[in-house]
Amino acid sequence: HGDGHAGQSLYDLAAADKSSSELTEEEQAQAASSTGGKWRDLITPTDEVDAPEGGRSGTNRCVEVVIEGWPEAGALPKKAELQDMLSVQEGHIFDYQDIVDDRRRLETTYDEYIANVEIRTEFVDDKSNHQRVVYKFTPYVFTGIDDIQIKGASLMPTKVQEGIIKSCMPENVYKVDIGVMDKVREKIEKWYQDRGLPFCYVGFFDGMEEGRLCANVIEAKINDVDVRYTRMKAGDESDDEGYEGGRVVPPERIVSAAGFKKGEHYHLDDGYDAMNNVYACGLLEDVNIEPEQDMTDPSKINVHVVVNEVEPRSMEMDLDWTFQMKGAMPQLSRQALIPGGSVELSHENLFGDSQSLSVSLSSSDWRNPAADLGFQMSYTEPFYAPNTTRNVQVFNTRKLSPVFTSPVENEVPPVFVDRLGCKAWTSHVGGQDNKVEHALVLQQVTTCDENGQTVAKGTKVSRGYYADNGPPTTLSGTGKDYSLSYQHFTALDDVQFVNGNQLGTRMLFQVDQGLNLRVPLGGGRSVGLSGGFFNRCQASITKFMQLPFLPQLSMDDVWVKRKAPNTLVLHARAGNCLGDMASYDYFTLGGPYSVRGYTYGELGASRRFLEAAAEVRVPLKNYNLPGTAYAFAEYGTDLGSSRGLEGNPTEYYRKPGRGASYGAGVKVLGACRFEYARDCNAGTGSLFINWGERF
Repeated sequence: HGDGHAGQSLYDLAAADKSSSELTEEEQAQAASSTGGKWRDLITPTDEVDAPEGGRSGTNRCVEVVIEGWPEAGALPKKAELQDMLSVQEGHIFDYQDIVDDRRRLETTYDEYIANVEIRTEFVDDKSNHQRVVYKFTPYVFTGIDDIQIKGASLMPTKVQEGIIKSCMPENVYKVDIGVMDKVREKIEKWYQDRGLPFCYVGFFDGMEEGRLCANVIEAKINDVDVRYTRMKAGDESDDEGYEGGRVVPPERIVSAAGFKKGEHYHLDDGYDAMNNVYACGLLEDVNIEPEQDMTDPSKINVHVVVNEVEPRSMEMDLDWTFQMKGAMPQLSRQALIPGGSVELSHENLFGDSQSLSVSLSSSDWRNPAADLGFQMSYTEPFYAPNTTRNVQVFNTRKLSPVFTSPVENEVPPVFVDRLGCKAWTSHVGGQDNKVEHALVLQQVTTCDENGQTVAKGTKVSRGYYADNGPPTTLSGTGKDYSLSYQHFTALDDVQFVNGNQLGTRMLFQVDQGLNLRVPLGGGRSVGLSGGFFNRCQASITKFMQLPFLPQLSMDDVWVKRKAPNTLVLHARAGNCLGDMASYDYFTLGGPYSVRGYTYGELGASRRFLEAAAEVRVPLKNYNLPGTAYAFAEYGTDLGSSRGLEGNPTEYYRKPGRGASYGAGVKVLGACRFEYARDCNAGTGSLFINWGERF
């Protein structure tokens, strides 16, 4: 094995004075112990090999891998991990090229830590080619070092650099080994990683020949941004394929919306912001940001925006069935078997600059859709301004009013609110889920019964007759209002999902300003809009935090074990209205998104209100089970403001005006919530099935 095998010395241990057959049992046991003993289970017994006279038989087979001198420091792999990386493996055949490949790989990968790599083989007996492969490493040890320096760290303050140098200076300042180098590297890179800068790191060390250890920091900057269009392969959920995109969203629009600037450092938050900004156009099914270091220049980063466009033209149809509940069981009836639903048609990239038009029709009874036909037509310009979308919508909707219901009255005719109008608004997305919207809404609001007849007042059965003394349904008193209003909405949201559970803070603020001025003309007549002049505002804050008094998840728990945090959710919401207020704009209390354990509007209607809630969540995935278990407590009150509403519907329908609840549940199948809630007013509990997040 000598010619051309520089650096791999082969030692023939079979030339010992005694062969294995001549050893005593005690000597054989000692020999087995000195070689680890385990190789004998991996080889063919020598008495079963036909060995030619004076030679060895069989192929080169590794029976043991021995690693000597490997430093287990910092980010370097452990011996067992290193062994798994080698081409030569125990129990397998190997050749000279495998040894050469291992040496080249080790010298290239760990050249900053290892001064020399020596690989040798040793025969384990005198008949076969079974061999032990020994990897011997000589780590760097530098002497005469009297200083540590950090170069290229322009983002790191001088005081931080001085602190790192001081904490890493060894006791014997003239002797620096790879442990010191790794400590310097770890502290520098941790500082950058804690600030969301993954492409800033220690590139290499030098200066050891001059008596100093110099850590050269590379702070990579964005060089190029491109767009890649991909979609899932048909019948294959594990891989994607590229396609010629741009039919719906041109690449230059995506690059502009992403907001990456050449010459700037890449921050993790930049990736989140870019993903939200690009996805906000509403024309992409999936968006991913994939930054990578330039292979030819480590100081440059190339960012790939990987997207999957929606279809340029599409049609969707949904069907639904509504069942009346009796207790906890749905009741079948002829009417319940008749489906309702909606049909939506969409045309994307209408005028060549990603504009979209969608039309949807909906009805609760497809046998006679004209009875309660709802429609919505929307036109969207997603790139009206940087990160800003312009929208126009014409709509006609009908919903059951929760104001004109009663938890105790047996017969209360339902009142539906029919809205016909148009809305124009702009939506600006700034950063991760932060949004600002401005809208102008002009609408005709009609209150009607289940047969579509206009209703001017709410009613209930009193002494066997329908009482005609209920609260008015509109400001005009005719059952029909015309209203113009300005709407403002702001969302500040830094909530992130950590293995399925949310952490962060979400703040929402909304203002509705009525612009309905009426001018009296005398004789009881007036001109103008009847929707009233009012200011209606509401705000909420929700805090998702790791559950206190329990051990916090480590990075290893999150990224390696994929555990989700146990969380505590604290929520508060409040609202107030000044001026004229119609029933269709009242704040209502109760329901799965207000105070659980009550139906929509069961607690009352109000001019002012306050809600508070707390929820503890335990992810069941940490115990190899699906879903999330949670327990909650909630409270809501109208602050006594229902007396300021026309006709006081809270008192008229015998609603309490405030209430509390508590309970527990399980969220599975995405956002499907199965929960038990205790109504503290009535002292009873019920089971509920709801869809969607509470907060």
